[in-house]
Amino acid sequence: GKIAFKVIDGATNEELAALVPTIAISSKASITPATGIKQNFASDVTYTVIAEDGTVKEYVVSLAGRQVVMKYPFDEWKSVGAGKSQHDEPVEEVLATSATAASLLWLYGIEGFPLYKETEDIVAGAAAAKLVTMDTSAKMNSLVPAITSGSVFTGKFELDLKDRLNSTKFGISYDKKPAYFRGWYKYTPGAKFIDGTGATKPAEVVERPEITDECAIQAVLYEAKDAAGKDVTLTGVDINTSEYRVAEARLKDGTDKDEWTTFELAFEYLPEKSYDSTKEYKLAIICSSSKEGDKFKGAANSTLIVDELEVIGE
Repeated sequence: GKIAFKVIDGATNEELAALVPTIAISSKASITPATGIKQNFASDVTYTVIAEDGTVKEYVVSLAGRQVVMKYPFDEWKSVGAGKSQHDEPVEEVLATSATAASLLWLYGIEGFPLYKETEDIVAGAAAAKLVTMDTSAKMNSLVPAITSGSVFTGKFELDLKDRLNSTKFGISYDKKPAYFRGWYKYTPGAKFIDGTGATKPAEVVERPEITDECAIQAVLYEAKDAAGKDVTLTGVDINTSEYRVAEARLKDGTDKDEWTTFELAFEYLPEKSYDSTKEYKLAIICSSSKEGDKFKGAANSTLIVDELEVIGE
């Protein structure tokens, strides 16, 4: 006899008073107040259902709580660098990308960037983020990887020439219990998949025509402090394996999507893990145009466009 629902944190009493519920009941039953009638859910609303045989049951509908939205619409961008290194990056300081490091690839005769501001093909607002995998294998050396996958993530990019995967510092402070991760995406895989795992020179890069590239979209909640109280920051080295990981929301279908496709992913807790409001957490949102880009595998020109990313927390 009790029904509870949650609303976005910014919902006002005026908005709660204007909600119009749609109610489904048995074909020969009746309900008062009727479906489709505006009700004031700023306080509890009682519905009375009368069954075909005359049985009466009351349902009390109430507001159970509010949810907070962390949103990245990719509408605002800034120009970074100069000359051949000039490129666009999102204005949000908590969003990072490898584009800054890739902006130096022109020194090796490589043109283009792994991230672009997209203003034509968008879901809403002024722009979206277009991530593009670059085949840099022909020029690879100790500084140039076999591929450079397009990526955007919450956190920081701090170039580590000794360990490229350590350059991506994933996650920002997050003081809510994440419920789900949602947004929109389009994806076109590139034509030639290459495997640069362990390669140290162009000749060691292997073409894998039997493999079709896929994108990766995920959000990871992890503990921000270790047992000694020291700060924890996961990187490309351990974002998928660390013991500090608590929950994740991961897109399972990273295949070709010609049209804008929406996703809504519930956060799933890892075995023997749960949310503890007394602990500090970080949240990493990670989008990549090649899901195995961290292993230097992918296809040139694989293109992932993302827009209107949101994490709903409680």
